[in-house]
Parts: sequence; C-alpha cells; structure tokens
Amino acid sequence: MDKLNPDDPRPPYQQVADALRTAIGSGEYAVGAKLPGHSAVAEKFGVSVGTVKRAFADLQRDRLIVTRQGQGSYVRAAAGVTDDGGEVTTLRRALEDMAARIAEIERQLADIQGRLPSQ
Repeated sequence: MDKLNPDDPRPPYQQVADALRTAIGSGEYAVGAKLPGHSAVAEKFGVSVGTVKRAFADLQRDRLIVTRQGQGSYVRAAAGVTDDGGEVTTLRRALEDMAARIAEIERQLADIQGRLPSQ
C-alpha cells in the first residue's frame, strides 16, 4: 500500500478500496487475515479515517471483507471471488472508473474551452 496518486480522477475512498482489493488479490492479505485498523490505513495513505471507513464499506458491500464489532475487519474472499461470482462487481468497478475518467476529461475540456478566445 502506498500514498494516493494525486493525478487519479477517482475519489480517494475508491483509490484506497482498490489498493486494498489489489493487496487481497495478490495474497498480501490472505482469506481470514485481519486488516490493519482504520487509523493505520488512513496514516498509510494520507487520508482521513472517514475516507478509510467508506473504502472498507465498499469492500464489505462487495463481500471481500467482514467487519466484527470491536474486533476489526477480516478478509472474507480473494478479490474478484465473491459469492455472486464477482463478475458483476468487476464490471461495476470498471464502469465507475470509466465514468470518473470521463468526468475528469469533460472538466478539463470545459476548462480549455473557457480559456479559448470568443469568436
């Protein structure tokens, strides 16, 4: 895990969630392993604890982790391997990523158009 890429158009929570997905998929965190706490992850990525909580919520929604009150969060399944087959989740993530990139391109185009001389 590393600091976030400031040029990445995705929101910070998605970058954190995707970095954790990659770590789970690579085996850095095996099934059943306990993830670092919110504060440790926030410090590692240079984000707020709220951002980490949202990233963990995404991972929980995707059924990659399970959180136990007072005990922490644990890896439930390898990235892309969920009870629903994972294909829908993978496609949804790809679409979200494309939408974020398109929004960034549109923002940049609007900025450029705003600097063009009027005719």
